[in-house]
Amino acid sequence: MPRWYMLLARCFGCAVIEDTWHYFLHRLLHHKRIYKHIHKIHHEFQAPFGMEAEYAHPLETLILGTGFFIGIMLLCDHVILLWAWVTIRLIETIDVHSGYDIPLNPLNLIPFYAGSRHHDFHHMNFIGNYASTFTWWDRLFGTDSQFTAYIEKMKKVEKKTE
Repeated sequence: MPRWYMLLARCFGCAVIEDTWHYFLHRLLHHKRIYKHIHKIHHEFQAPFGMEAEYAHPLETLILGTGFFIGIMLLCDHVILLWAWVTIRLIETIDVHSGYDIPLNPLNLIPFYAGSRHHDFHHMNFIGNYASTFTWWDRLFGTDSQFTAYIEKMKKVEKKTE
């Protein structure tokens, strides 16, 4: 049985591996020659909800789902780690597709956690915010620039209404 800190470290490692895979392949699925054939199905809903996370073309499920299994193949040496990673990933996936930005959500304590606002904007705008869990790839490659501008605009609107 792995110690709790090793379990957390390996789940974090799985999340980093999956997020990296997801960012680059999700961005590729938005290429104009590919999007309409595969990823457009997932974007039929502009306002995501939890179960919609799994609504996708079978090829998209295979392509993006591979990142989930790479972490397991590299880091999983005990069934409890498999269960922990599956549970964490499902909770995270449903959270980002929930449509709710809950202030006391414990996932928001994770540094660079994308959350539902990040992913909701992706479904609303279709461009940018390609990462699944963390925001660092979007920030590094500037694919969150429209989201950042949108958030700044919303902050100004909130200040005016106060």
